[in-house]
Amino acid sequence: MTGPVIFLDVDGVICTALSYRLTKLLRIDWLRQIFDPVSLFWLRRLTAKFGARIILTSTWRDALTMEDDWGKALISNLYGRMEQNGTPIAGATPVIYSGDRSTEIHAWLEDNPCDSYVIFDDHDRFREFPHVRRGLIMIEHSEGIRYPHYRAAVRLLSQNSNK
Repeated sequence: MTGPVIFLDVDGVICTALSYRLTKLLRIDWLRQIFDPVSLFWLRRLTAKFGARIILTSTWRDALTMEDDWGKALISNLYGRMEQNGTPIAGATPVIYSGDRSTEIHAWLEDNPCDSYVIFDDHDRFREFPHVRRGLIMIEHSEGIRYPHYRAAVRLLSQNSNK
Protein backbone atom coordinates (compact mmCIF):
# COMPACT_ATOMS: atom_id res chain seq x y z
CA MET A 1 0.00 0.00 0.00
CA THR A 2 1.34 3.41 -0.94
CA GLY A 3 0.70 6.85 0.51
CA PRO A 4 -2.06 9.28 -0.40
CA VAL A 5 -2.97 10.14 -3.97
CA ILE A 6 -4.57 13.18 -5.61
CA PHE A 7 -6.39 12.33 -8.85
CA LEU A 8 -6.32 15.53 -10.87
CA ASP A 9 -8.46 16.77 -13.72
CA VAL A 10 -7.02 19.81 -15.54
CA ASP A 11 -9.77 21.80 -17.27
CA GLY A 12 -11.86 23.64 -14.70
CA VAL A 13 -9.55 22.57 -11.85
CA ILE A 14 -6.10 24.05 -12.58
CA CYS A 15 -6.89 25.40 -16.05
CA THR A 16 -9.52 27.94 -15.07
CA ALA A 17 -11.02 31.26 -16.07
CA LEU A 18 -8.29 32.91 -13.98
CA SER A 19 -5.49 31.03 -15.75
CA TYR A 20 -6.96 31.96 -19.14
CA ARG A 21 -7.14 35.64 -18.15
CA LEU A 22 -3.59 35.66 -16.78
CA THR A 23 -2.18 33.87 -19.82
CA LYS A 24 -3.89 36.37 -22.12
CA LEU A 25 -2.98 39.40 -19.98
CA LEU A 26 0.67 38.38 -19.87
CA ARG A 27 0.61 37.59 -23.62
CA ILE A 28 1.88 34.08 -23.09
CA ASP A 29 1.61 31.59 -25.94
CA TRP A 30 -1.21 29.09 -25.28
CA LEU A 31 1.21 26.17 -25.52
CA ARG A 32 3.10 27.70 -22.58
CA GLN A 33 0.02 28.79 -20.66
CA ILE A 34 0.10 29.25 -16.94
CA PHE A 35 -2.25 27.42 -14.63
CA ASP A 36 -4.41 28.82 -11.86
CA PRO A 37 -1.96 30.04 -9.18
CA VAL A 38 -4.53 29.65 -6.39
CA SER A 39 -5.24 26.04 -7.36
CA LEU A 40 -1.53 25.33 -7.56
CA PHE A 41 -1.01 26.85 -4.11
CA TRP A 42 -3.58 24.51 -2.53
CA LEU A 43 -2.17 21.51 -4.39
CA ARG A 44 1.29 22.39 -3.10
CA ARG A 45 -0.04 22.59 0.47
CA LEU A 46 -1.71 19.18 0.15
CA THR A 47 1.33 17.44 -1.32
CA ALA A 48 3.58 18.97 1.34
CA LYS A 49 1.23 18.06 4.20
CA PHE A 50 0.54 14.48 3.12
CA GLY A 51 3.32 13.55 0.71
CA ALA A 52 0.54 12.84 -1.78
CA ARG A 53 1.33 11.86 -5.35
CA ILE A 54 -0.55 13.52 -8.20
CA ILE A 55 -2.10 11.21 -10.80
CA LEU A 56 -3.47 12.79 -13.96
CA THR A 57 -7.07 11.83 -14.84
CA SER A 58 -7.74 14.58 -17.35
CA THR A 59 -8.24 14.01 -21.06
CA TRP A 60 -4.99 15.96 -21.30
CA ARG A 61 -3.35 12.53 -20.81
CA ASP A 62 -4.22 11.81 -24.43
CA ALA A 63 -1.36 14.16 -25.32
CA LEU A 64 1.06 11.72 -23.63
CA THR A 65 0.79 9.47 -26.67
CA MET A 66 0.42 12.13 -29.37
CA GLU A 67 3.09 12.24 -32.02
CA ASP A 68 2.46 15.81 -33.15
CA ASP A 69 4.46 18.76 -31.87
CA TRP A 70 1.36 20.54 -30.52
CA GLY A 71 0.42 17.64 -28.22
CA LYS A 72 3.98 17.21 -27.03
CA ALA A 73 4.29 20.93 -26.25
CA LEU A 74 0.97 20.99 -24.42
CA ILE A 75 1.76 18.07 -22.12
CA SER A 76 5.36 19.15 -21.66
CA ASN A 77 4.17 22.55 -20.44
CA LEU A 78 1.74 20.94 -18.00
CA TYR A 79 4.36 18.59 -16.57
CA GLY A 80 6.96 21.38 -16.42
CA ARG A 81 4.70 23.85 -14.65
CA MET A 82 3.57 21.21 -12.15
CA GLU A 83 7.22 20.33 -11.46
CA GLN A 84 8.08 24.02 -10.96
CA ASN A 85 5.18 24.25 -8.52
CA GLY A 86 6.61 21.43 -6.43
CA THR A 87 3.68 19.19 -7.38
CA PRO A 88 5.07 16.88 -10.05
CA ILE A 89 2.69 14.54 -11.83
CA ALA A 90 3.64 11.02 -10.77
CA GLY A 91 1.54 9.16 -13.32
CA ALA A 92 -1.77 8.93 -15.12
CA THR A 93 -4.81 6.73 -15.01
CA PRO A 94 -5.26 4.37 -17.94
CA VAL A 95 -7.46 5.46 -20.82
CA ILE A 96 -10.44 3.09 -20.92
CA TYR A 97 -12.86 4.09 -23.64
CA SER A 98 -15.56 1.61 -22.58
CA GLY A 99 -16.09 3.24 -19.17
CA ASP A 100 -16.14 6.55 -17.40
CA ARG A 101 -13.61 8.28 -15.14
CA SER A 102 -14.51 5.97 -12.24
CA THR A 103 -13.54 2.97 -14.40
CA GLU A 104 -10.12 4.50 -15.05
CA ILE A 105 -9.52 5.44 -11.40
CA HIS A 106 -10.77 2.02 -10.25
CA ALA A 107 -8.32 0.32 -12.65
CA TRP A 108 -5.46 2.49 -11.38
CA LEU A 109 -6.35 1.73 -7.74
CA GLU A 110 -6.50 -2.00 -8.48
CA ASP A 111 -2.88 -1.86 -9.66
CA ASN A 112 -1.74 0.76 -7.11
CA PRO A 113 -3.53 0.43 -3.76
CA CYS A 114 -3.14 3.57 -1.68
CA ASP A 115 -3.86 4.70 1.87
CA SER A 116 -6.29 7.43 0.86
CA TYR A 117 -7.17 9.55 -2.13
CA VAL A 118 -9.07 12.56 -3.34
CA ILE A 119 -10.37 13.32 -6.81
CA PHE A 120 -10.47 16.93 -7.99
CA ASP A 121 -12.87 17.14 -10.92
CA ASP A 122 -15.40 19.61 -12.30
CA HIS A 123 -17.68 16.87 -13.70
CA ASP A 124 -19.32 13.94 -11.97
CA ARG A 125 -18.30 10.98 -14.15
CA PHE A 126 -18.59 8.19 -11.63
CA ARG A 127 -21.43 5.87 -12.70
CA GLU A 128 -19.50 2.66 -13.43
CA PHE A 129 -17.83 2.36 -10.01
CA PRO A 130 -19.82 4.54 -7.59
CA HIS A 131 -17.63 3.52 -4.62
CA VAL A 132 -14.71 5.37 -6.26
CA ARG A 133 -16.78 8.55 -5.93
CA ARG A 134 -16.20 8.65 -2.15
CA GLY A 135 -13.03 10.65 -2.82
CA LEU A 136 -14.62 13.13 -5.20
CA ILE A 137 -14.33 16.82 -4.43
CA MET A 138 -16.42 18.65 -6.99
CA ILE A 139 -14.94 21.86 -8.32
CA GLU A 140 -17.36 24.39 -9.75
CA HIS A 141 -16.58 24.50 -13.47
CA SER A 142 -13.53 26.66 -14.09
CA GLU A 143 -13.44 27.87 -10.45
CA GLY A 144 -10.36 25.91 -9.51
CA ILE A 145 -9.27 24.53 -6.16
CA ARG A 146 -10.04 26.95 -3.35
CA TYR A 147 -9.82 26.83 0.45
CA PRO A 148 -13.07 24.85 1.01
CA HIS A 149 -11.82 22.20 -1.45
CA TYR A 150 -8.49 22.09 0.36
CA ARG A 151 -10.25 21.58 3.72
CA ALA A 152 -12.40 18.78 2.25
CA ALA A 153 -9.25 17.14 0.85
CA VAL A 154 -7.51 17.38 4.23
CA ARG A 155 -10.46 15.60 5.87
CA LEU A 156 -10.45 12.81 3.27
CA LEU A 157 -6.70 12.34 3.20
CA SER A 158 -6.50 12.37 7.01
CA GLN A 159 -8.91 9.45 7.35
CA ASN A 160 -6.23 6.82 6.73
CA SER A 161 -3.13 8.86 7.38
CA ASN A 162 -1.02 9.60 10.44
CA LYS A 163 -0.53 13.25 9.42
